[in-house]
Parts: sequence; C-alpha cells; structure tokens
Amino acid sequence: MNLKLTLLSLAFLFTGLNGANEPELAEQLYKKLLKRRRAEQLAAIKGFQESAKYDQATQTISALGERVFAIIQDSRAVMESSPFIPGVSDFPLDENIRDALSNIIENTAMFSELILRFPDRSVAMLKTNNIWNVLLQWAISYCYQVKYLLDESTIKVLSLASQELNHVPRDPGYVNPYRRAQQKKNQLEEEQQLPKKKRKKLKKGPRLHDEF
Repeated sequence: MNLKLTLLSLAFLFTGLNGANEPELAEQLYKKLLKRRRAEQLAAIKGFQESAKYDQATQTISALGERVFAIIQDSRAVMESSPFIPGVSDFPLDENIRDALSNIIENTAMFSELILRFPDRSVAMLKTNNIWNVLLQWAISYCYQVKYLLDESTIKVLSLASQELNHVPRDPGYVNPYRRAQQKKNQLEEEQQLPKKKRKKLKKGPRLHDEF
C-alpha cells in the first residue's frame, strides 16, 4: 500500500498554514495518514486472527511474507539511491522517494504485528528464511531512524517484534500472550485458580450404566 493521497498537492493547498513550509506540512499530513492506515491494518489483522484456521493462517502469512519482503527490498533500493537521509533530510516531496519510504514503514509495521499475533508460525518461517530475517532487521532499524514519523503504538510494536525474534535482548518479564505455550500456561493457571467443586458423595448400592 502507498499513501497515494497526493501529499504534495495537499501541501500546496494548505501552504502557509501555521507558517509551515511544504516539507513540514507534508510530514504532518503523512503522520496523520499513517496513523489512520495503521489502525486499518490492525483491524484487518485482528479480524484475520479471529477467523483463520491454523493451516490457512500459515499459508496466508507465507504469501504475505513473499509480497511484503519483495516490496521492502525494492523500496530499500530506492531509498539507498536517493538523497534522502533519515533524521537529517526534510520529508521527501518526490513521489517515488515518498512512496518507497511509506512502503518500508507500513510493511515493516504490518509484518511486525503478524509476528506478535502469530508468533509460532511467523518466527518459524523467518528461521528458515534468513534473507527475510536479515531484511526485517534492516527494515526495523530503518524505521527507528524515522521514528519521528511514527506514533507510540507503532514504535512499541517494532520494539516487541525485535524482542520476539531475539534481534535485541528481551526486557525482563517479556511475555508474548499469543504463543501457544503461553496460552496453555495461562489456561492452566486460570483453571487452578477456579474454586474446586465439592464432589457429591455417591450412595453405595446398585448403579445403572449405559450399555451400547
């Protein structure tokens, strides 16, 4: 996905607002649009999480990975050949550079969300595909360089995904509630906390059994 709402056109439309120049205004608009797009991504992932069966989820994540990492790789080539320097350059007004930047941020955030919500499948997938794993490390690192464009929830997702993948040391007490092992542990703890029902005393004597 690209934020192909023509930010540059909008910038021209609102030039002079609060004294902002074109790159500043384009950046402000991009941040708002990115936040909206992230909310849409999260809603879609939650819906998929609730409805997808195990095999279906695995196939879908694999297919998404193929597309996501191809986009990130192509966008990386554009950014590395461009004059844009994260944290130094003004927000890009060039459409190709802006789209490549947007592609890296959005696809990295989306796949990081999948890693957290489908950890058993996505982490196993990355372990068998080192190219994807290395590219994701680069992409997350790049997103941190432009973190001034991201909201706090997106920054947190990137941080947690890095910990889930052991790209960085995990915080003390780090737990992913979506891991199957953790879900089983939580379920067991909940069952242990339930008050035990008093067992009814059965009267001794003849008992009827269903016979099949």
